[in-house]
Amino acid sequence: MVQIRRLTGIEIQEAVRLSDATFRDGNQTSMGQLFPILFSDAALHLSYGAFEDDGKLVSFMGVVLWTIRIGEAALRVASLGSVCTEPSARGKGYASQLLEQVQQFTRDAGASLLLVSGDRSLYTRAGCKLFGRVSKYRMDALQAESLLGGSEVTGEIREMRPEDLFAMQEAAETREVRYQLGINEFGTLLKAEAIASVMRMSQRVLVQESDGKVINFAVIGVTSDQQLNGAVLEYAGASAQVIRLFADAVNRYGLQSLEIPIPWHETDIHEELSAIPSAEEGQPGTVQILSGEALINQLSPWLEKQETANGLRLNRKENSWQLSDSTGRPSATLSDEELIRLLFDRVGTDAVELPAEAQAYQKLFPVPFPYTAGLCFV
Repeated sequence: MVQIRRLTGIEIQEAVRLSDATFRDGNQTSMGQLFPILFSDAALHLSYGAFEDDGKLVSFMGVVLWTIRIGEAALRVASLGSVCTEPSARGKGYASQLLEQVQQFTRDAGASLLLVSGDRSLYTRAGCKLFGRVSKYRMDALQAESLLGGSEVTGEIREMRPEDLFAMQEAAETREVRYQLGINEFGTLLKAEAIASVMRMSQRVLVQESDGKVINFAVIGVTSDQQLNGAVLEYAGASAQVIRLFADAVNRYGLQSLEIPIPWHETDIHEELSAIPSAEEGQPGTVQILSGEALINQLSPWLEKQETANGLRLNRKENSWQLSDSTGRPSATLSDEELIRLLFDRVGTDAVELPAEAQAYQKLFPVPFPYTAGLCFV
């Protein structure tokens, strides 16, 4: 009979083996190196596995806990990734059992949201839904040259050196909406180059100095094929200077194009990039609300600054959610999908109306959210 439980330190290397067999080929870096917070022997392991009678790990779900800052609010969030099952063990329902255990554990741990790197029916059946609104710009060499020529030069742009780490982490912490990372977490994730490897790119890190201090940075992925293209993986700093880093990367690395994903709330950067073609997409993967009460409590410092958000309550009622407040708005009954659309917006649903009662809450939302496929991707 299968045993579903959290992995021990020794067993995590079996999870690396299974993950590599599923997601890596012989020319790619091991998942154990790419995701050190998930797989390192030095980490506190929170992931779950399915073990058959002989003790062999046949299915795995990786779990990492984060704090996401939204202004003064601190959301407790769990990320789910590296989900894999041995071919001989597929179709036996192990992944569904694992997901149930992960949902219960992360809820008990105080997480309000579960971020999942995929959108398979395994997740959507369990309440995980597509969410978010991100504009992906594509900057070419001519546009980059125009931006470089038309913007004010402030300090030197160069590639990162190890002694830049404190200043870079401090720049990252100035973002209103961000994953909260300590200096060592930040350095570990930069070194791991996880999302660059997943995208089959090599990673470059550019910084900008002003008066001898690093004030901005951009993490760039670059393809290794003959037609060089790139993608922005992470960034921080003043919008105009960050755009200059993007343009410098196109010029410096001879890129034909650079993909730049910008969440909807980064209005200054959107304005700076307005002349460059873009397409709207959702956030990568899906999200599930684990606890309505925890979500409202954790969001309360941000909600208090929104228009008349007094006494907001969000409770689970069987297969739906009940949203209410103390300002006289009517109580609204919402499905998982409707609630996530209200709270976090969603590309492709502009013409879909929420229930009439829910429309009274639309001035409070959506909640801004960091791009989930950056350094903290799992």
